[in-house]
Amino acid sequence: MVSYLRHRALIAVFSLTTRACAFSSSAVAFTGRHHKTLISIRGGATSIQNSNINGEEEEELRTGWLHNTQPKYAASPSSSSSSAPLSLAMKRLMADKMQKYRNHRIINPPAAHPCGDANRIMVTEHKISIPLTHPDLQVAMMMNKEDQQSGTTTNEQRRIVPVNRIDAAFLTNNDALNEPTIDVYFTITELLSNTQDEAHFHALQNPNLSPSQRAALYFQKGSNDNDGDDSSSSVDPSRMMLYLQGGPGFGCAAPISGLSLASSSSSWAAAVLLGGGKVTNADGKSFQRIVLMDQRGTGKSSAICKQQLVKMFPDLFLLDKTEKEGKVVGEEFGGDSDARMMLLQARQQKALKEATDYLSLFRADSIVRDAEWIREALTNPFPYVDDDGNDAAAVNGPQPWGGALGQSFGGFCLMTYLSSIQNPPELMYFTGGIAPMNTPVREVYDRLWLRVRERSWKYYEQYPGDVALVKKIVRKLLAHENSADPIILPSGGILTARRFLQIGLALGGSPGSSFANIHSVINSAFVDEDSDEISNAFLKRIDYEQSFDDAPLYFLLHESIYADGEGATQWAANQSYEGHVQANPEFDYRVTCQEDNSNPTLFFGEMVFPFMAHGDFSELSNSGMRMLSEALAEKSDWLPLFCEANMRAALVDKKKSRAAAACYYDDMYVDFECAMKLVQRGCPLEGVKVYVTNEYQHSGLRDDGANIINKLAAMSKNRLHHTNFIYRLAAPKGEAPPNPDAGAPPNPVDDAIPPKPVDGAAAAPPKPPPPELAARDPNVLPPAAAAAAKPPPPPDAPNPPPVLDPNALAVEDGAPPKGEVVPKPALAMDPPRGAGEPKAGVALVGV
Repeated sequence: MVSYLRHRALIAVFSLTTRACAFSSSAVAFTGRHHKTLISIRGGATSIQNSNINGEEEEELRTGWLHNTQPKYAASPSSSSSSAPLSLAMKRLMADKMQKYRNHRIINPPAAHPCGDANRIMVTEHKISIPLTHPDLQVAMMMNKEDQQSGTTTNEQRRIVPVNRIDAAFLTNNDALNEPTIDVYFTITELLSNTQDEAHFHALQNPNLSPSQRAALYFQKGSNDNDGDDSSSSVDPSRMMLYLQGGPGFGCAAPISGLSLASSSSSWAAAVLLGGGKVTNADGKSFQRIVLMDQRGTGKSSAICKQQLVKMFPDLFLLDKTEKEGKVVGEEFGGDSDARMMLLQARQQKALKEATDYLSLFRADSIVRDAEWIREALTNPFPYVDDDGNDAAAVNGPQPWGGALGQSFGGFCLMTYLSSIQNPPELMYFTGGIAPMNTPVREVYDRLWLRVRERSWKYYEQYPGDVALVKKIVRKLLAHENSADPIILPSGGILTARRFLQIGLALGGSPGSSFANIHSVINSAFVDEDSDEISNAFLKRIDYEQSFDDAPLYFLLHESIYADGEGATQWAANQSYEGHVQANPEFDYRVTCQEDNSNPTLFFGEMVFPFMAHGDFSELSNSGMRMLSEALAEKSDWLPLFCEANMRAALVDKKKSRAAAACYYDDMYVDFECAMKLVQRGCPLEGVKVYVTNEYQHSGLRDDGANIINKLAAMSKNRLHHTNFIYRLAAPKGEAPPNPDAGAPPNPVDDAIPPKPVDGAAAAPPKPPPPELAARDPNVLPPAAAAAAKPPPPPDAPNPPPVLDPNALAVEDGAPPKGEVVPKPALAMDPPRGAGEPKAGVALVGV
């Protein structure tokens, strides 16, 4: 990736030069870490060519107050020269320059793998250069900044203007091609179904081809997805399925090694490619390609890690240096120590602002535009302008993805897709990925902490012997924290009690595998069962299980996925935890770890905390990373991610997309109640058909992806019975349903959320534990109930079903009369696989 700040500075210099003078010809070249960029100026016109340089390293320009004095963002994506119509020759020149700007390449010869039913698949690995800041986002950021300064933002101003074509500005505006780029990596998996496909595969394996030549050859097949039209040099997007992975901050699973294609039932991807027509596009045709994208900043895309951040923003890390080889940091500037420190701090603050702005470009709004950029590059790989001045993409009209699947955060991205892109994917499938829009971020975490408590209890129900063991581990780690002898991990981080409890992040997976893995980690803690010496194997396992050092983007941007343009997140998960601790000491591990405390020690869940940058994780723990995480937590001018009007337009009014979602009733990562608020009639996702179940956890797509994608595909095509519904918590058995006129129905989750203290008011004293917990044996768990503790059921008794009444799923031919719950017609339950009777707690299919 070309250094962002270097590229910006040089572009600014040349922009000023071209306005002052007209040169007949001149050229300037500079080398970045991964690219050689040639900037040529002829007659005042500027063009950029990027080419990879493998293995070359060159010192990056330093950031700070002495450098990069030009504004970071252009005033507008349009230039003065673009106001006049472009000539045909100029349009064709711009199309050629945009193709070079994309720099699409296939970085390795393709690989072929056998798969189910004697088939073979081909996997190609692609990289493409993508604008760091998409032009429409540049405009949105500028307008948002003006609104923030004026303090007069309205709902109309917050509405997102959907984009028709991501590449349009680059075909008409020479300045757009000056935007620095990052690389995005993606794989395409497709069937080799005939001799032509096999011949094409072998041609692509030619080791003498350059990555760019291999990419050009990829489109010269005359593929089957264009109905035998051998003259076509693109692929049919309607027969491609885009996958957006969870996160944020982690790369996508690789085909074969991370995504099995052994048989049509081995994964969701196998069901799409090998399923025999169960998963088809909107026209009933089979999908021929699956696109797996490493979202920007992750995996093999231009990844964000501390090493990269140090190279890009060295001034941010100036104060992390210590005296080395007798040289004091900053002594080269002269003066006394106070003056040097002020100078260093000024440089660091400037770099901090630049780094914060840079990382703000790695959210869902940029990710969906990257996906569109890739789609446009695949459908129009050789941009061409006809004699009438129209480019091929404009002539062909909208060509959206045939389908898109979003897992977890990937589903959040699909909601941004519906909000931001005029022609979103024709079929959209959400798995555990309905974002809690319209719910304040603090309330989101208030709810999620209760779900983490529930999962902790379920874990201890399965492994009751770990109650005492976890307490012992926490006490041991607390003792070391309070001494001068902390326990150091192989990575250099400090194993604190709070870091240890973060292994609960994995509790939301399938209880069989995720619980067993956590149990294995916990039982490796001590050298032997009679010892209190922490084992080296345990330290290595902790490092392996917690990958925040390797994926700092998750730590830095996780809470921002809930920042929908309305203020700072301010470490909402940590604030929520402190609120729960204040209201209920059951959440305080320093209290519950004591031997005489009857409550088990609760794990932490999918949350990030400020303490992670204070020694617990070595790569996150320094002045630069700590300041960066604080700046992102305090950032208040986030762009909106979701737009209700645009989502309803795409799903309901214009019906551009059909969608289905799997919502997991016990999901620890995505609150079920918040998701249900969005799929009711009149709400943003009314057009989404919802499959509600507690047969799966958040990892359902990994555990049984083929079954889930087949079910969602059938629902999206109306092949599986469904009905819209109003979700209500049922009244306790024997009591009348709640009256809608009396306000919201009672919600045990809401009742358990600690109240937020009023500004200036004294904090409420912590509530004492319930009496029935006072004398409870530490190896006996509290039950999984949100409102009050009750004696646990006998070991052989079935788990009590969730508080959900079939009458709570009501048919909506019209809104039910006030005060009534309309009986729901009989629907098939979704029994566990291999079971004859529905298991308790499995919610209804086809909502």
